[in-house]
Amino acid sequence: MELEKKKIYMDRMKFKAGTQIALEDDRNLQDNKPDISRILGQKGYIRLEELKPSAGHVTMRGKLHYKVLYQSDEEQEICSVEGSIPFEEQVHMDGLGVEELVQARWELDDMTIGMINSRKLGIQAVACFELFVEELYEEQVPVEFAGTAAYTGIECRKKTLDTAGIAVLKKDIFRIREEMELPQNYPNIGGLVWEDIEVSGLEFRAVDEKILVKGELRAFFLYTPQNEEGGVQVFSATMPISGSVECQGCSEELVADIRYQISQQDIEVQDDFDGERRGISLEIVLDLYMKLYREEKIEILADCYGLQKEVKLRRLETDYRTMFSRCTGKYRISEEIQAEGVPASAKLLHYQAAIQKEGIKQIEEGMEVLGAVEADFLLSDEGSGKFHRLHAGIPFKYLLETSDMTAADFSDVKISLENLAVSGAGEVWEVKGILGFEMAAFKRAKEDVIQEIELCEPDAEKYKRTPGMVGYVVKSGDSLWDIGKKYMVSLESLREMNHLSREEIKAGDKMLIIR
Repeated sequence: MELEKKKIYMDRMKFKAGTQIALEDDRNLQDNKPDISRILGQKGYIRLEELKPSAGHVTMRGKLHYKVLYQSDEEQEICSVEGSIPFEEQVHMDGLGVEELVQARWELDDMTIGMINSRKLGIQAVACFELFVEELYEEQVPVEFAGTAAYTGIECRKKTLDTAGIAVLKKDIFRIREEMELPQNYPNIGGLVWEDIEVSGLEFRAVDEKILVKGELRAFFLYTPQNEEGGVQVFSATMPISGSVECQGCSEELVADIRYQISQQDIEVQDDFDGERRGISLEIVLDLYMKLYREEKIEILADCYGLQKEVKLRRLETDYRTMFSRCTGKYRISEEIQAEGVPASAKLLHYQAAIQKEGIKQIEEGMEVLGAVEADFLLSDEGSGKFHRLHAGIPFKYLLETSDMTAADFSDVKISLENLAVSGAGEVWEVKGILGFEMAAFKRAKEDVIQEIELCEPDAEKYKRTPGMVGYVVKSGDSLWDIGKKYMVSLESLREMNHLSREEIKAGDKMLIIR
């Protein structure tokens, strides 16, 4: 007998490998740079330039780009120095073919930049990479018989599966292009010394054929004025981000699980309409790893038996995914920082913060998230002309309460930092903020699904031995379905004969069964 089947699309990790690369270099200052007296800030990012699959391995090529902000005691000059460290690594992935689409995610697990002497910096970093190949596959579940005539003489039971199948699985990019202009009371830009660009609060929403993107961009710049008009200048701006990414097959009812990372960042000083260097253009490229799920309740054929003929079922274990839960939470952080040697007159110029997620541990009450907020603060003392750097590592531990969940069930925990505020003076400063947690949890489930149905003539001897009329006493664990299947009687006739308004029966009930 033919069955009508519905497809459920799933994703799975076809290949996966991880590696760590230790990067280090010594960097001498250029002759035109003043000596280093104190380091005020550092940052780094990975730019992956090539990801080439071969038989059994992947070749990665790229660079660690870094930048250091420092001050020299020579006229209290503030400067920066930047450079890059190239790397090439072969990562083993058993069974990989040359045509596979390998993707990568990475993060700087640790980066330390220190003074070797006043003319030389030592750079040490550890970059962690996750390489993977994902693929879509389909599972098929029976929902009906093909053709109404096939129902004759067959009793069927259905079951509802709560599924979360993959509707979209793709990688894409989102470009942020912004232009800003200095206010009138600011001097023209001679050269950029330092910049800090932060993309925060990104939200993704699925609509028809596209993903809407909304968030915020914070930009901070230190620059030297044109024609050496005064000391280093500070300029900052905050602006909204909005845009969209084309996404075929996307619709509003889909659940979006989208991760992103910055893969490229370009900053350029530009002339305004009057030909003065007062404009700054930004272009930031985000790599998007997009999964969109469709939640459906699918009624499948769970079991069948014949009233005149024997029904043989061939079953196959089928995997599917169901939405387990959506968890959110808030956690307040507060930390007092001791700033030795910072005068009371020092003012806060800028701060930046990053979240280091150190691990997720399953406990009885749910998922415990461990990590730290790594924050850097730049202070300026106008009286002495000195700049000061403060650093705070603020640990956190937060419980996302769930039940009956294992570490293998959830997709990922997204952590955002909201309302960060810094206050204080002199040698005591306080940091406060709110961490936001969000987790979309999915559960892998298995079901023995009917693949084929075959109708056969019943065993004649067995049929003869089965009485045409039976007085039956319900046993513990019996169901109306089990009784009907055993005696090859329809559920409707069982209900009519025994005046049952519903299918619930209990041990000790007496029933009349007429085949």
